[in-house]
Amino acid sequence: MAVLLMGAASLFGLAADAVMHKESKMVQEINFSPVYCFNKPTQKFIIRPEFIGCVIGEDESMGESEIVEGTQRPNEIHPQVLARFHSAQAAANAEGIEMSIDSGFRTVETQNYLFQRAIKEHKTAEEAKKWVLPSDLSRHPWGLALDVNLHHDKSGASWLEANGATFGLCRVYENEWWHFEPLIAPGGICPALKPDASQVK
Repeated sequence: MAVLLMGAASLFGLAADAVMHKESKMVQEINFSPVYCFNKPTQKFIIRPEFIGCVIGEDESMGESEIVEGTQRPNEIHPQVLARFHSAQAAANAEGIEMSIDSGFRTVETQNYLFQRAIKEHKTAEEAKKWVLPSDLSRHPWGLALDVNLHHDKSGASWLEANGATFGLCRVYENEWWHFEPLIAPGGICPALKPDASQVK
């Protein structure tokens, strides 16, 4: 009888070990991708698990990757780009740094006007493209480019260059300290600066 009880206990122990091992494996396999949000009530950048996502009515989604052109021209700054900027702006303000968008979305007509004006100023289209791109190449008419503190204290743009990767915003050109785009996911690594806008991909 004792032998039977010991055998049953042994079998139960093996079964319990198998269940514990299975549960442990299940816990290890549960991985949630992060979702990046700007929480408006707290004015803070928040990372939430994907099964929760950004809270409707409270959060602005910052996206989970580089933000690229869509299929239709917008009429404003891309909402996820704006959420990224708002997150960065709130963090900068907490450190006493003022940051503003001096130029964001531009219509195709405005972008082409600025390009033609740059040609007159720089004498050739090739030289003009180092500073202003035509509408078919510029990301401003897609709502995907921000000129930060261009007409204000440069410290805001300097702060964003140093900290922008956290929010998925990167300075793009060596000759334009004010120009930022959503080239990476929040928390990624910004690519090396291009010499100027004529090096557009």
